[in-house]
This record gives sequence, C-alpha cells and structure tokens, in this order.
Amino acid sequence: MPDVAAALHADGRTEVAGAAARPFRIASITKSFTATALSEAGLLDDERRALLSHTAGLRSDSLEPLPEACTGLWSYSNAGYRRAGAAFDDYSAAVQELVLDPLGLRSTGFETPDGAAIGHQPEGMVDDLSYPVERRPGGGLWSTVGDLVEYGLAHCERWPELKEPVVDALGARYALGWWVRDGVVDHEGSVGGYQSLLLLVPAERIVLAMLTNSWRGSSVIRRVVDDIRLSPALRQATDVQPQDGVYRLDDLEATVKNGRIVEREKDPVTGDVVERRYPHSADATLMSWRTDFPRDDVARIGWTALPRVA
Repeated sequence: MPDVAAALHADGRTEVAGAAARPFRIASITKSFTATALSEAGLLDDERRALLSHTAGLRSDSLEPLPEACTGLWSYSNAGYRRAGAAFDDYSAAVQELVLDPLGLRSTGFETPDGAAIGHQPEGMVDDLSYPVERRPGGGLWSTVGDLVEYGLAHCERWPELKEPVVDALGARYALGWWVRDGVVDHEGSVGGYQSLLLLVPAERIVLAMLTNSWRGSSVIRRVVDDIRLSPALRQATDVQPQDGVYRLDDLEATVKNGRIVEREKDPVTGDVVERRYPHSADATLMSWRTDFPRDDVARIGWTALPRVA
C-alpha cells in the first residue's frame, strides 16, 4: 500500500508522523540541493542562475529552445538543471561533499537505500527504483522527512541569495530552486509514483516536510498544508481566465475546456503515461495545481509553457 511521512518543525521542536524513518524519492526537491552545491562551490554565474531559475529558454527535458510562441517565458526545465549540474566533474560527489556531509544528512543520497518506499503509479507499483545518473541534478535524491527538516532549518539561516526571486510565474515568484510567496519558501517533487513537498517559513523557523509514494500524494499534502493554516499566505489572488484549447509540447499535452484541465504526460523515468484531471486554478495552495495563460495561445500547465495546437 502507498505510504506517507510528515515532519513539522515549529516552536523549536519537531513532530513526525507516518513512515518518518523511511527514505522516499524526493524528486524535484533535489533542485534546491543542486543550487546549494553550486552556491557553496562559488559557481553561480549569470548562465547558471538562468538555468536554475528556469529562465534560460529551454524545453523541459532537452536543451532545445522553447517554441517561438513561448520565447522569453518562465518554463520549468529539468534539462537546465542537468546542464547546471555539469559544472561539477562528479555531480553526486560534489553534493555529498558540499551539502550532505556538512549538514549531517546521513539518510539522504543518490543510491537506492535499504527499505526505500516503492512508488505507486495508476497501474500499480514501480518495480525499477533506478534513476538515470545524468538526470540526478533535477530530481535524483532519496531522503527522509527528518533529514529534510534539518536541511530546511539550515536554509532558514543560510543561502539567502538562492531565495531571492528572479521571475514571476503562476501567481508567485521563482528563485533558484525555490518558489517564494509572502515569506513562505517551498518546492514540490513528482516522479515515478512519488510526490513530495518541502516548505519553509524562514522568519519563524517553521519547516514542513512531506513525502509520499503515490501518484495521488499531492491531495494528502494539500490537506495538511491547509490544516496547519499556511494556505492564506500561499494564496495570492490573480485574475487569469482560462483559454479553451489543446496545448502540447513534447511529451506533455493538456486539454482545457470549461474551466477544467486534462493533463497527459509521460513520466521521464518510468515512461508511463499519467493522466491528471483538475479544475483551472490561479491561486491553488500547491504550485503544482496552478495554471496560467501568459500569452494568447500559450498556457503554463505542469509548470511548462505550452503552445496551443488546436
């Protein structure tokens, strides 16, 4: 059965629930670790800042430029993180030396650990727990909620340059590996039957870490975020009207009709096609549930700028 783990640090103490000692794949939360390693190594030049802020104009999973209709728009790019991580001769060793070891994150790493939670996709469990080495800078880490709380607390005190907003998107702002919203800093992860969240309120030293091994895990995560009453700070009203049509780029297709979205995407690791159905929202609690339409005939769905094809 799918599992879930949660940890909340507030008022100087940490409470945990669920499978707190179990390692889960944290997917794109890894991106902040990549940015942190580059900062520690003194390698944050203009080119890498563009790659880490998804403003380099690249497609999601290739170094090809975005279509002309999407040029100049913020658009999420795992390929950009792979290019940024290539600054290191051995990316995995660099993250270990620069981030994991100094912070004492002994349950975090790139190799599949003993007792790892197995991801659950719509058709069943994901049998292959391997993750391509070349994709690691965008999402390759395993971790526990305890380690993520320690990492989050370190980020409440350090690396402010990584949390300085670079660009507006989806009713919020994106920095280097982090979303920034009214004093709240967060990032989600989703890959191969895993969904996760790391959320910080640096000024109050609040850290929430949630890890799931279900493709529907974000529903549980959203309920917890709402229950701890952080959602007002995360909801920033925007007036964005959905534009009906079919939008497509590479392996992601989305149909927008009557205020609802059907999104179909091939998982980059498992190759499975996952379908998601949800209402259009410009101010959802979780950024992964938000969509916007920054230009005529362009939608941002699944954090990706998609041209309209029908």
